[in-house]
Formats: sequence, C-alpha cells, structure tokens
Amino acid sequence: MTTIVLKVKDKKQLDALMDVVQRFKISFSGNMDETEYLLSTDENRKSIEKSLKQSEEGETRSIKTTDLWK
Repeated sequence: MTTIVLKVKDKKQLDALMDVVQRFKISFSGNMDETEYLLSTDENRKSIEKSLKQSEEGETRSIKTTDLWK
C-alpha cells in the first residue's frame, strides 16, 4: 500500500479527486469536514437535497422520542 498526501486548492479539484477515489473504491482519510463528507457522493447529495426540500415545503412529521424504537 502507498500513502500520498494531496493538497487541493478548490472545490472543483476536490470534487474531481473524490470522483476518482470513489470510482476506484480507494480508501482514504483526511480532514474533510462533515458537510464535505456528506455531500461527497451523488447519492448522499441527492438524498440531503430531497430532505431539505421536503422540510422547506412543510412535508415533515413529528415523532415522540418514546416511539423511536417501536
């Protein structure tokens, strides 16, 4: 196994590198913040955007904490 350190200058470079990493299923670690991590895959990004849209349109429901594991 070889370890390399890459320093990206902007989001465009980060997105391109993350695309390659995901396509080749390369394991990685780094100091990516939580937002970057959550938005790093198309599937996650679409799911989050859908949830945000539902929330903005009032399509939410309340659940009591006592009912969470029923």
